[in-house]
Amino acid sequence: MNTTLDGMVTDELSWMQPDTDQSWDSLFEMLTNVDLLLLGNGMWQGYRDYWKSALKETGFNKNEIKYARFANRTKHLVFSSTLKETGWANTTLVAGDLKQCIQQIKMENGKDIQIVGGAQFASKIINSGLVDEYRIMVNPVILGRGKSLYSNLVCQRTLECLKVERMDNGVVILWYKQLNSHASRPE
Repeated sequence: MNTTLDGMVTDELSWMQPDTDQSWDSLFEMLTNVDLLLLGNGMWQGYRDYWKSALKETGFNKNEIKYARFANRTKHLVFSSTLKETGWANTTLVAGDLKQCIQQIKMENGKDIQIVGGAQFASKIINSGLVDEYRIMVNPVILGRGKSLYSNLVCQRTLECLKVERMDNGVVILWYKQLNSHASRPE
């Protein structure tokens, strides 16, 4: 999840630092262990349309095309009570209980699960207590407005820092493990 230094996210993304090969390499390294992507309804349509376009249109850089190929072959779950169809073959709609669904998925064999976004959706999953690791990309910007990734939290989370990466675009990637979290998916 990309945030500002003050923990904000907004629909307007001009505050985000431009991606560099280094930041893409870090993402792709993490994605080697991911086989399921989770999104909420609010972000799904824009995400889907952008990455489907990267597969068939010009004007996208090599890293965007590489991610689009990854997204195209990777299973997505979209949590929504209003959508009727996903518009992408590798995607399933889920209208049931978020926590119960994720608990079930984590009992199945598989690799890691990545929460793609958005902020409200990520907050709900954090509140479920089912997040094992956090990878927060802190952009060197203070907005003072927007949606806080943490504003809806219902209880404290205790974390252990696993890694800190400083990108050449000024972004700092913070990797944390949630202590006493629920078990990961079996491999």
